[in-house]
Parts: sequence; structure tokens; C-alpha cells
Amino acid sequence: MALRRWAGGRAPAVLEHGLGARASVGRLAFCAPQRTPLYAAVRPLTVSAPRPDSKPHLPVPVIESEHAEPLVYNRPQRRRRKPWYTSPVVYVLMIVPIFTFWLGRWQLRRLQWKLDLIDELEEKLSSEPLRLPRNINLGVLEEFAYRLVRVQGRFDTSRVLFIGPRAREGDRGFDIVMPFQRSTGGPDVLVNCGFVSNEFVEGTGMNKRLKNPLPFEGEVTLTTLLPRVYPPSRFALPNEPHNNLWMQVNPAQMAAWLNEQAGIDQETSSERAANVALSPQRWWPFAKRAEPLPPAEAFKRRADPVVPVYLEQIFDGTFSEAGARMRTGQPVGRPPKIHLRNQHMEYAITWFSLSGISTLMFIYMVSKGRAT
Repeated sequence: MALRRWAGGRAPAVLEHGLGARASVGRLAFCAPQRTPLYAAVRPLTVSAPRPDSKPHLPVPVIESEHAEPLVYNRPQRRRRKPWYTSPVVYVLMIVPIFTFWLGRWQLRRLQWKLDLIDELEEKLSSEPLRLPRNINLGVLEEFAYRLVRVQGRFDTSRVLFIGPRAREGDRGFDIVMPFQRSTGGPDVLVNCGFVSNEFVEGTGMNKRLKNPLPFEGEVTLTTLLPRVYPPSRFALPNEPHNNLWMQVNPAQMAAWLNEQAGIDQETSSERAANVALSPQRWWPFAKRAEPLPPAEAFKRRADPVVPVYLEQIFDGTFSEAGARMRTGQPVGRPPKIHLRNQHMEYAITWFSLSGISTLMFIYMVSKGRAT
């Protein structure tokens, strides 16, 4: 009653706006008014109307609990911050510099390996070309990779294998591979004569052939390169010998197929092991091979056996001469150089830069966390 009279009958409004349902916990206690003379009139409690452009400001009461402990609700409690070393960003910034620095060192080792490889290839390409013996030891053939080889003999132009699709200077076409009969005797080897555009190839499947005759009628002397042939990827499409379409170079499979079509079954144990190692079935076990079609008559005739030795003919002419040969449908061989990408120094600089930047960020976060 005294509170109601003191508040001028407005205690319910104050309770509704400021106290709510928790007013029953304790008694209300407003700030004690100053002592006034007995003759002074008690000023009623009034609430000013809120301005249109501002939020209303109502008096916020202080609730006292039963134990006379004031609970102040109009002062927000500051949230306690977690220690700086509990943030996961700090640990990430601690690991990143170490990892990027290791990658930079690894790129420097790769750079040294690539420089040694370039020097080795330049030395091999500048050496005198080798001559193939009559009987070739396939077991030591890998040791002579990227060496120049000089062969003399004639091409078997009736049996042409098409490797593709390939692209050169914006044109799409095939690489032409034919058996090469050596004048020194011995089994034939496979020689890649070069690139031919699609416009000079006609027919499909086993009837695929070149429109223009090849300029290899008679005995020729060639300078070739013995490349290193890698096994096909597990995602590579399998070759289709019955369609005379070879997706990737596989000398063992090519030689075995040519011998099979010619009725020759003289595959030795070493050749059979190489054929299994380079066969696409090893890397594409789920590929479904179609039934072989009847091959062309040229592949059926009796011929000399072919060994899985793959050579690439070198074209040492100018760029204009290569363009003129491509326009006439003649094969263009590979250049006499081996281009290897060497960007390991740029990669090393990039990784070392990231390591330095992340180190500075880590130091900044640690110093800032310790200061706060």
C-alpha cells in the first residue's frame, strides 16, 4: 500500500515494464528518495513518453534477493576470452611453415635431378649413333634409352600401323609405324616414320591406308632415336589391333600381333615376359575386347619376324620444310632434341615464400596473444 501510494498508483505499470514475473522473488527497492519537508508535496512518479526518433528509456529497477544481495541487471557481463594458445589457427600456422619449407627443399633436390638428366640426355644425343647387331638382346635394351641408332634397310609399306589420335601444329592425325627390314639381317624392328594428318588417311578399320604413296620405296639409311617406352596407364583405353587403331605405343603387343597375323609363332620367353609387362590388359582388367575381324591380306602374307624394338625417325629439317611435307601427306619425324620442362626453381621459390609469410603470421599471432 505504501509503495502504491508513493508511486502515485503507477506501481503496476512499473512492474509490468521493469520487473515482469520475477518481482515475486524479493521486495522492490527503488533508489531511496531524499528527505523532503513535511509540507512538500510528494512528486508522483512519471514516465516520459518516448521520442519518435529514439527508443524508450524506462527505469530499470534493482532486485534485491532475500539475503539483501543486489543483483544488477543493467550492467552487461563481459565474456571471458579463451587463452590464445587454444585456437586451432595457431597450430595450423605452426605446421604450415615447416611443411612448405620441406616442399621447397624437395623441389631443390628435384632441380638437381632434372639438371643431371638434361646433361645425360645431351651427352647421349651428341654421341655417335649406334648400329643394331643382328641378334638384339632385349634384356639390355633399356640401358641404351635415348641413344641415336642408325639403321639401313627398307620399309615394309604394306603393313602400316596407325597410332593415334595425335596432334601436331594444330592438325589431328596419326603416327605411322612400319616394320623395317634391316640389310644386316636379323628380325625386323618397328620404326615410327612420323606424323600424318587425317586428310591424307582414308578407310576405316583394317582397310585404313594412306592416300599418297610413301617415299620409302627402296633401301634407305635412317637416323633414329631409341626412346624409353613406359607401360600404359590404368586409365588408358586398350589398343584395338583388329581395327588397326593403337591408342598408345606398345612394341611388345605390336610385334606379337604382326607375327600372329603373318603366321609366325617364335616368341621367346623374354619376349613373352615383356609382352605381359606392357600389355594393356594388365592395367585395364575390366576392358571388354571385341572379337577380332578378318585382317587385310597384307598382314596375312608370310614375312620376317618382328621383335619389340621401337625406334623413332628423326627429322632434322627446318620448320618450313616440315610444313611442306605435312601439306603433301608425307610423314614428319620427331625433332632431334628432347625438351624437358624445368620449373623446379620457380616452385622452390614459391614454397619458400609461403614458408616465410606463414612464419611471420605465426609470430604475429603469438605476440598478440601473449600481449592480451
